[in-house]
Amino acid sequence: MTKPPKQPKNSSLAALNTPENVERHKKFKEMADAHDKKAAEASSVASRLFDPVALMARASEIHEVRHPQLGIIKFGELMLSDSELVRKCKGQEDRSAMAVYLMLKKAYPEMQEFTTETIGSFYKAFPLVEGGPLLKFFLSQPCFLGEKSKNGSKQVQAQTS
Repeated sequence: MTKPPKQPKNSSLAALNTPENVERHKKFKEMADAHDKKAAEASSVASRLFDPVALMARASEIHEVRHPQLGIIKFGELMLSDSELVRKCKGQEDRSAMAVYLMLKKAYPEMQEFTTETIGSFYKAFPLVEGGPLLKFFLSQPCFLGEKSKNGSKQVQAQTS
């Protein structure tokens, strides 16, 4: 039986691992990572482009969120037409109650009807144990109407989890 000839040490592999080549590889990897990062940022910007068709389609969707205390909360987003109805309410409590009511009503159309004049009874009828966390949840949603400050600029709502 003959033995296969001995292979000389792979000189090309040793040449690839020289400090000079390792440094080149590191630079190319950094360039590739930077390119990938720019491509990801460009993709992210492209995905955030204003798309009124998608926004209008989303406006009619019913959202479901699992709340640790309340369970699954179903709600619809407020629309521009809803803001006019909320604005007609007398005080801040009535405006908050109307916004919560309108968001819930979209998901639960069988709910009792409330108007700007009767919305206070909706607010008063909601149990505190569930009403407090529900209001806190809705206040944390980006689709919830925020308050306006005295100078008319919109206040930033704190995100709560």
